[in-house]
Amino acid sequence: MSAREDRGREDRRGSALSTLALGPGADEDDIRAAYRRLAMRYHPDATGDPLTARRFSRVVRAYKVLVAGESEAAGKRRARYRSVEEARASGASDLFSLGQVLASDPDSGARGAAARALGLSGRSAAYVFLRRALYDTVDEVALEAVRAVALLGSRQAEGEVAALYSRAAPSLKEGILEIASATGERLFRATLEAASKGEDSRLRALALRLARPDK
Repeated sequence: MSAREDRGREDRRGSALSTLALGPGADEDDIRAAYRRLAMRYHPDATGDPLTARRFSRVVRAYKVLVAGESEAAGKRRARYRSVEEARASGASDLFSLGQVLASDPDSGARGAAARALGLSGRSAAYVFLRRALYDTVDEVALEAVRAVALLGSRQAEGEVAALYSRAAPSLKEGILEIASATGERLFRATLEAASKGEDSRLRALALRLARPDK
């Protein structure tokens, strides 16, 4: 396979992961869990809203892309962090245990993995812990927290994510807008408003385009 084909495959995988509100560290189990949650949330029969059919189709297409590429990506599994695995196995207290990892683990990779696990939990109470991660000093951890609240559909995160965008470095701002574009979640409305008034003309144009309602 040529370098161009390899880059194209990686780009398609990255785009599909973003549609499922996942980052490059996600593995097959994460992909399946995210797909189940988003498919249930956006299925037109469940929502009664025909506008969700478009998002549902995007989620299904993204999942098919990822499933088709899993055998080729088998050697690129995420790093396993003992603190996160123990927290996920802790039963009823898993949210609290993951929150502890997110708040205090010195390894930013473990904190990011904990944020992802909280998003995949499907439990709205996870936002209590994810809120703190939006202030993490490591951008990738904060970005994992943004993905997690998007996966949860946490509308209460709208103001916090907008505040993160306003204080973020350009690369993090771009990452947040990419998640907003890929997921189409309503919690990014305040973020898009802030971005549409920003100094970066490219990000401003992207925000204005994303702010247009679905037709």
